[in-house]
Amino acid sequence: MRQIHYFIFSLLAVAAIILSSCEKDKDEVVQPAITNQSWQEGVPIEITPNQTLAVTFNAAAKWTASTNSIWCEVLTKSGKKGESTLQLLTKSGTTTDRTSEILITVEGYDKAVSFQVTQKAGEIPQEETEDMKVNTKVAEYLRANYLWNDEYKTLTLDYTKNYEDFFYEPLKAMETNTLDKKPSYVGSDGKTHYTLFSYIQKKNPVTKTRAKLVEKELSYSFGITGITPFEIGKDSLCFVIQGVYPDSPATAAGLKRGFIIGKVNNERLSESNWIDNYYALRTPNAISSLTLTEIEVANRKWKETKNISLTSDAIYLNPVITSKVTEIDGHKIGYLVYSEFEASFDQELFDAFKKFKTHNVTDLILDLRYNKGGHIISANLIASCIAAETSEGKVFSSLRYNRERMEKRGNKRKDEPFAYPDLYPNLDEKLTEGGLGLKKVYCLVGGGTASSSEMVINSLKGIDLEVILIGKTTTGKNVGMEVENFAVEGNVYEVVPITFQCYNAKGFGDYEKGFKPDWDINEVNLPKVYPDYGTDDEPLYAKAIELITGKNPMTSATTRGSGKTLKCKELKAPAIYRPGYNAMLKEYEED
Repeated sequence: MRQIHYFIFSLLAVAAIILSSCEKDKDEVVQPAITNQSWQEGVPIEITPNQTLAVTFNAAAKWTASTNSIWCEVLTKSGKKGESTLQLLTKSGTTTDRTSEILITVEGYDKAVSFQVTQKAGEIPQEETEDMKVNTKVAEYLRANYLWNDEYKTLTLDYTKNYEDFFYEPLKAMETNTLDKKPSYVGSDGKTHYTLFSYIQKKNPVTKTRAKLVEKELSYSFGITGITPFEIGKDSLCFVIQGVYPDSPATAAGLKRGFIIGKVNNERLSESNWIDNYYALRTPNAISSLTLTEIEVANRKWKETKNISLTSDAIYLNPVITSKVTEIDGHKIGYLVYSEFEASFDQELFDAFKKFKTHNVTDLILDLRYNKGGHIISANLIASCIAAETSEGKVFSSLRYNRERMEKRGNKRKDEPFAYPDLYPNLDEKLTEGGLGLKKVYCLVGGGTASSSEMVINSLKGIDLEVILIGKTTTGKNVGMEVENFAVEGNVYEVVPITFQCYNAKGFGDYEKGFKPDWDINEVNLPKVYPDYGTDDEPLYAKAIELITGKNPMTSATTRGSGKTLKCKELKAPAIYRPGYNAMLKEYEED
């Protein structure tokens, strides 16, 4: 009898388990594929030509989207489980109302979820312009590759805008891309205005000369590497020349680092005209001539010394400004002033390191204080030559992309090795002839030291090479760009958005506040401003010499360089957007 009761109890228990399991399966089956959708069932959403329509929802699993019409384009064709944004676009108008059905299919669910978009009859939009064609390509590239593409894909975009506004305005309005945009100034309305590292430009080079991987491009220029504006007194300003390119119109005219300019074309620099004159000197877009008046300033008063006639030309801007070897008390000291990581001049850069190795340098002073960055491969060249054997087989940089691209890579960052001693692709030769094998390097830095310059510093720190920083805190740009060029109606548009964050071999990449100097020296607050590079009274260089030799050359200098007495307020120079400026550049590679 007990056995019968036990048997009946067991049957009842099994039945209960089966029923419970069925109820659980039933619950799982009825769980909605999509929840929290932004549309209302049965209510079509209106779509406007040339403006993206974004809808949001939560997906129970991976999903894909499609449409039953050709006039409504699905920009976001798939997504992951969880919070999702689907973007739609139409570029054409219609003379009659029309409706398109959007289908969202969620993995594991047989029935697709659908909603409708409707376009009202109205005025036919203008024919697609060149800007609109460029904007379409730009949006597609940013949706796929921008480091903060998750937010970008939620934006409503107006494709009718000119290509610059279409690129810059949405990025400045975003909230998650804090590593791309930097506060620039606070307007009269109390709002903070930002500048971006990302940029776009319509390319119009004068001509090109093929290097190995990167083309040399002639650019219209006076040959001035940089300018610092100063306020002398009430509505009175001046420019101080930071440096000049070799073999340039500025060099031919006798301009040097430290020259103080008070007039341009016989007009005194003032609050109302200095920015226009700054751009005229730094970025002429054709052959032009200017007359510069050199002045001397003392006690906020100034007097004219001479006029300098200057004519811009189409020239190659060689970033190797100065390279020399000096022997002091048994130390063979190499000194390199490098203004930009321009890979088309890698041969000139490598020649400087080969000279250093030929002279058996024991110490190196690397002057990057005004170097805002450029090509990653050139940064690898410099770091590899400095470290030489120490860098073999080690990680130069490790790159983190956006979430979608990282998932394709199994969430593993892309490691870039040091170039030493393998064949350097941009020169078709090995770097052994320029490998110095130093254990320590002295870097002269400042607020203008950014991007690839900081990448060199960080990569060397990553392999425990001692990097001694002299000057001021660097910019703090730990993110880089992959360059993409789009040809539209015979023109080439270069699109350079932030697409990755850079880390060193130790996994450190959070230097967005910049690298602080070991020796804090502000060169513009001294009695002499901008003595010539590598002279005994140049304060940053002199400090490096003191750290190397134990002797400060400034205390024993009997002559002074080209630095001029100047006690004025330094002004912030306006931003200049051009290839490589504030950049950490690499060519785009498919994942």
